Amino acid sequence: MASQSGQSSFQERHEQRIQELEFVVTHLQKTVEDLNTAMLLQQKTIDVLCRQLEQAKSDVRSMSGADSSLGPLADDKPPHY
Repeated sequence: MASQSGQSSFQERHEQRIQELEFVVTHLQKTVEDLNTAMLLQQKTIDVLCRQLEQAKSDVRSMSGADSSLGPLADDKPPHY
């Protein structure tokens, strides 16, 4: 009988450990899904910002190209000289 009680106790501990591991795995899966969602949102934001930056660079290039007939502004003296 003592052998049966010892084996039953071992099985209970084994079951408890399996349940604990299942809980941890479930929690980790949820964390990975949450991190993946956050990463995808960040990547979308980065893509939008990159497009906006490229558009701003293009706008600056086109503005500086339109005023090229005036020459570089760095060589102009301020009006009070």
